[in-house]
Amino acid sequence: MYFDDRPKERREDLYDREREIKDILSLIDENRPLIVITGIRRLGKTSLLRVALNEAGREYVIVDLRGINPRSKRDLILRFQYGINESLRKFSRIRDYLKFVEGVEIAGLRVKLSWKSPETLYEVLSSLQERGVVIAIDEVQDARGPVGKELAPAIAHFYDYGSSTFILTGSQVGPLYDFLGVALYGRVWHEVKLERFSREESIEFLKLGFSQVNLTPPGWFLEEAVETLDGIVGWLVKLGVIAMREGFTRQVITRMLEESSKLVLEELNSFLAKRGRAREKYRELLRAIAQGKDTWDELKETLRIGDSSLAKLLDNLAKASFIEKVGGRYRIQDPVLKFSLLSRWP
Repeated sequence: MYFDDRPKERREDLYDREREIKDILSLIDENRPLIVITGIRRLGKTSLLRVALNEAGREYVIVDLRGINPRSKRDLILRFQYGINESLRKFSRIRDYLKFVEGVEIAGLRVKLSWKSPETLYEVLSSLQERGVVIAIDEVQDARGPVGKELAPAIAHFYDYGSSTFILTGSQVGPLYDFLGVALYGRVWHEVKLERFSREESIEFLKLGFSQVNLTPPGWFLEEAVETLDGIVGWLVKLGVIAMREGFTRQVITRMLEESSKLVLEELNSFLAKRGRAREKYRELLRAIAQGKDTWDELKETLRIGDSSLAKLLDNLAKASFIEKVGGRYRIQDPVLKFSLLSRWP
């Protein structure tokens, strides 16, 4: 079913992405050491990852690093522990692979990893790699600070000496490439990039999604939804879920934007919290772009700052995937964020 907020597990629940699935399966089959799945937030990277892994015919572990405390190695170990235990529901043999690993405690159908031993992560990865288990790490760009310094060398080591595949996903291109540059200096990785749906793909996705629940949306609803949500599948799914419950009205589109604003503003405020005294300049810049002041000259005049300062602000926002530059003009990447900046941000 297309209109389900949870990550997809089966190809029939994932619209299109045939080329990307084929590429990932081919790279896994060739035992390439590192695959990187990129794309802005809510394009379905996690769903693509899970569907591809379920078709690959290999045991796998998925570790979710979204929101990890970058200063806590304990949090890193706990994320691996959770991912391994989730995988045990499908691949019980993974428990056997780890039973003699130092720092691993087997407790019934679950494993517990010691976060006190500095060797635990290497030993766990070594044992899994030896058996050909694919290690997938979701939103790896959140691994900064001490967590990044722990994880990056491990990935580099098993890139060189391992016998299986790592798959990393990331939605913030700058921090992701920075992490890869530290972890994989001079090494090659294979990138699978997700793009937004086109207008035609978005309309077809909505039509098919509603047909799965025996609903037929009016043409004006499809056109307005696609114009508003700009091909971002996560928002199209969210709209579908609400419309199934409340019908096809303009108020439904507005409600979807309002309900989603809290999430995108939390993401933005998390970014701004690390910007110190520059926080207000970022706020001013984002609001100006949302209001249509989208050229370099307009933004410089609005903020009244020097070229180097403006360039740094824009570069950091682009690296975090909040904005992009298209045809010499800057724009907010996410339509829900743009709505939030204009109507919900204090």
